[in-house]
Amino acid sequence: MAGDLSDIGKRIARGIAEVKKTTGSELVAESGPVPLAGRIATPVIQHRKRRAEGTHRFVLILPFGEGEVRVELEPKDYAALTREMVRFWNEQGEAASQPPAPQEDGE
Repeated sequence: MAGDLSDIGKRIARGIAEVKKTTGSELVAESGPVPLAGRIATPVIQHRKRRAEGTHRFVLILPFGEGEVRVELEPKDYAALTREMVRFWNEQGEAASQPPAPQEDGE
């Protein structure tokens, strides 16, 4: 039981730290709404500026379970991710736009 409380405390502390990262920032720009994982379309990328530091960050908002996961990237990491996405789309062509086909069970 004590281990469970310690784990919960750590998760809460990590969550608070993540909230503090984006709370002190102002929204500069936001992507258009995109439907992901069968959900109602919402913005998936935010460009934020941290007031205290004067730095820019990109926040990816990805669906996860009933909630969402926010991944904060520096501009150079966001640029690298964008280049990789473009490379993927160029290599895959039209197939990249198709929803994934369900896998057959091996039975």
